[in-house]
Amino acid sequence: MNFFRKIFFGIIFNSLAILLCQALFNNLLNDFYFQGDFSQLLILALVITLVNFFIKPILRLIFLPFIWITLGLFSFVINIIILKLVTCFTASLLIQLPLTWFAASMILSIFNSLIHKL
Repeated sequence: MNFFRKIFFGIIFNSLAILLCQALFNNLLNDFYFQGDFSQLLILALVITLVNFFIKPILRLIFLPFIWITLGLFSFVINIIILKLVTCFTASLLIQLPLTWFAASMILSIFNSLIHKL
């Protein structure tokens, strides 16, 4: 039951994070493009949530020496890899600048840390 609760809150928080990134980076850098309606937003948030729950632990295990050497800073690279992977699965999200990749992955990681606190 706890798993489904985390999935539910993951969809909600990731939807809010996508909308926040859309508002911030589309106005500031004109680079974060989410093209879709509410149902596509929920599908994108579901894909981000599932990738964070199933693929992120595997990536952390694979890149554990790099995380240790960089004192945890390599986690940002893992978050960018996850965001890039999600954009490959869904066609409704388009990001071009590396600065936007980095900032969007930071915002998503902040929202995902809130999910794991619940």
